[in-house]
Amino acid sequence: MNAVRRWLAHPLIVIAMAVIYIISQSLIAQTLQQGDAEALLFRFQFCYRADAFNALLHSISDAQLNAMQQHFAYDHLHPVWYGLLALSLTSWLFNLNALSARWNLLLWPAVLMSVLDVIENSIHEPWFNMLSTPSDPWVMIAGLSATLKWTLAALYLGGAIALAIRYFSLRKTLSTEQPGS
Repeated sequence: MNAVRRWLAHPLIVIAMAVIYIISQSLIAQTLQQGDAEALLFRFQFCYRADAFNALLHSISDAQLNAMQQHFAYDHLHPVWYGLLALSLTSWLFNLNALSARWNLLLWPAVLMSVLDVIENSIHEPWFNMLSTPSDPWVMIAGLSATLKWTLAALYLGGAIALAIRYFSLRKTLSTEQPGS
């Protein structure tokens, strides 16, 4: 993970990943919005039982189903973009805060977050395309994958904010302690 941290911990890489992520997220949101399915996606993601998933799936409009199907065109690569953003931003913030390599262990959940999204998408997509029928164990696995993915995303966001605050407060403290300041 040291090599990954060294390679990704550059502000230009962070900016590039942020731009790609924003574009990808915007395309997904626009696709879902066209079918009035933005909030619907979260309802599906947090389903844990097949009967609830099936009831929801059979209650949506054709436009919503189409939007859910079409969002996968972007959502197949989306986990790569936000995973790389989380890795690069965290690596850069670790370096700015002069955190040692032992902190690199906290980079692995960014990879896990992306893998969980791929698992969730792999389970959900055939159901939205009516290629298979949801069953309890798989709905539970998809729901738990989504829940853990969103939990990790929230933790990464909170961690990034905390590291940024730490960096700027340390920088301010060091600049006020300089002689002649």
